[in-house]
Amino acid sequence: MDPAIVRNEIEPLLSELIRELDAQGRATERAVYSRIRRSLRAADSPYALARPFHDLSTMAAVAPSRPHPAGDTHVLLARILQKAEQLALKADGRPAVH
Repeated sequence: MDPAIVRNEIEPLLSELIRELDAQGRATERAVYSRIRRSLRAADSPYALARPFHDLSTMAAVAPSRPHPAGDTHVLLARILQKAEQLALKADGRPAVH
C-alpha cells in the first residue's frame, strides 16, 4: 500500500472531520484525530500505515452510539473507515467492493 495514495484518499476526509469536531467544540476527539492525521502524514512505508489505521479502527469502536446533533461526524468517520478498508483490500490483492 503506497502511503502517498493513502494520504491522498484519507487525509482530506480526516481534515474535514477535524474541522467539524472543532466547530462542535469537541476538543478531545479533535486532538485524537489530529494525532492520527499527523501519523498518516509521517507514514513513509506501508508498515508505518499500521498505526493510523489501527487508531482509526479503535476510535470507530469507541465512538459514541448517538450522532452529535450539530454535525455529520459519524458519516465522515464511516467514510474514512470505508476508504481505509478499500485501500487495504486493494493492497492485499483482493478486489475492493464499492
